[in-house]
Amino acid sequence: MSAIRAERLGKAFRRYTRPFDRAVEWLGGRQRHQLFWAVEDVSVVVKPGDSLGIVGDNGAGKSTLLAMFAGAATPTKGSLEVSGRVGSILELGAGFHGEFTGRENIFLAGAAQGFSRADIARRLDEIIDFSELGDFIERPVRTYSTGMFLRLAFSLATSVEPDVLVIDEALAVGDQRFQAKCAERIERFVSSGRSLVFCSHNLYQVKKLCQQALWLESGKVAALGKAYEVVDTYADRARSRLLAGRTGVVREGDPLIRVLRVEAVDAAGEPLFQVETGTAITLKIWLRRAPGCEIEPGVGVGLVRADGLVCHCGSTEIDGASCLQVGDDLFFIALHYPELSLLGGSYHFNLATIDNQRPLIMFEVKEGEAPFSVMNSKADWGVCRLPHVWRSNADVHASQPLQSESGRA
Repeated sequence: MSAIRAERLGKAFRRYTRPFDRAVEWLGGRQRHQLFWAVEDVSVVVKPGDSLGIVGDNGAGKSTLLAMFAGAATPTKGSLEVSGRVGSILELGAGFHGEFTGRENIFLAGAAQGFSRADIARRLDEIIDFSELGDFIERPVRTYSTGMFLRLAFSLATSVEPDVLVIDEALAVGDQRFQAKCAERIERFVSSGRSLVFCSHNLYQVKKLCQQALWLESGKVAALGKAYEVVDTYADRARSRLLAGRTGVVREGDPLIRVLRVEAVDAAGEPLFQVETGTAITLKIWLRRAPGCEIEPGVGVGLVRADGLVCHCGSTEIDGASCLQVGDDLFFIALHYPELSLLGGSYHFNLATIDNQRPLIMFEVKEGEAPFSVMNSKADWGVCRLPHVWRSNADVHASQPLQSESGRA
C-alpha cells in the first residue's frame, strides 16, 4: 500500500501571447495558446511512514507538484493516487479569510478539510497552544505577520492528524526556536507511521527531515533516491553554476573547497582527547581548493556539545582571517582557543568550507570532527565558566530594601 503513487504525472498550463488571444479562442477561433509543462513524466512512490523531500531551482515545478499531491491542482496527464486525509501548507495565508480572527479561521479551514465544528472544537486548545499566538488569536489575520501565519497554518495542519502532510517552504519563515519546534513535530509525525512531502530551499532541513529526495529540473526528474545523496548532488550542481564565472575546470560533484584533515591539539601540541576546563586548545585545518578556482578558501567552525548544543560558531570571514597557501591548491589555518572555558562534557567540531568573499555559500560540511571531552574539577556547572567575582561590600543603595524589610519586621 502506498500513501502517494504518481506515474508519469504531468501538469500543463496554457500560455497566451496576448489576453485578446484567450478571448478569441474561447469564442471558437483557432488555437492561440502554447502548452507549458510545469511538471512532466514524474513517477514516485511514498509509502506510509516515508518522508520525501523535493528540491530544485525556482521555476522547476516543485510547487505545482505539491499542489497536485495536496489536491489543489488537477494533473493534465498520468495517474496520481493519494491515500487517506491530506493536510497541506502550500502558501502562507491560503484558505484564511483576512477579516476573520485566528480562532474563526481555524473553524473555517477545518470545515474546508471536512471536519465538523465539534471535531475542531476538541482540538482547538491544542491548536492555539502550539501556535503561541496568545491574544492575537482573537484578532483578524490580516494583521498577522508571515511568522504568525506560519504558526497558525502549521499548528492547524498538523493538529488535525492527517495521513499525508504536504509542506511547501513553510519553515522558511518564523524564528529559529519555532522552526525547531515544527521540526520536532514533523519528526514525531513521520515516526508515527504517517507520510511527509516536504519542499524547501533549506537543504539542511531536507536532509534532516526526509528519507528520500526528488530533484526537479525544468519540471522533470533529475534525480530520485536517498535524501543525503540527492541533496548533496543538487547542492554541488547549484554551487558550480553560481560560481561558473569564477572557477576553472571542476569535476562535477567535487566540492570546490574540500576539508583534507582536521586535528585538535592541546597546549603541548599533543592530540586532544581530554582537557581540563580553562586550558588552551588549537584546531588545525587543512583545505584543498579545486584546480583552476579563483575563490578565496575559508572555513566556518562550530564547537558543539554531544547533545547538539552549539557552544560557539565563527568563521575566517567573520574574523577577517585568511588561510595560508602551503601548496598549489593546499591551504592551512589554525583556530586557537587560549582558554577553553567549557564545563564538563563531550564535544566535537562541525566545519563548513566557504568562499571568504561570499561566505553564505558552503561547499563541504563535516560534522563530528575531532571529538574530545572536558573535565571540570570544580563543582560549578552549566555550559561554560564565566569570569566572575563575589562581593560582600555592596553599596548602601543595594542594601536599602533589606534594611526596609528589617524595619517593618
